[in-house]
Amino acid sequence: MKILAWLMETFITTFGITRPRPEQERTAQLLIGGFLLAVIVTVAAITIFLLVEIHAGH
Repeated sequence: MKILAWLMETFITTFGITRPRPEQERTAQLLIGGFLLAVIVTVAAITIFLLVEIHAGH
C-alpha cells in the first residue's frame, strides 16, 4: 500500500491537483496509485517482450 501512496503523492505533486480530503485519501490511493502502477507494469512488460523478440531475431 505504501507504493500506491507514494505514487499518489508523486502524481499530486507533479500535476498540482487538489489534494483529496482525509476520508477520500484511501480511495484516491487505490485509483490514482493503482492506475499508475498498472501503466508502469504494462510499459515494462511490453518493453521486455520487445527486447526479447528483437534479441531472438524474430
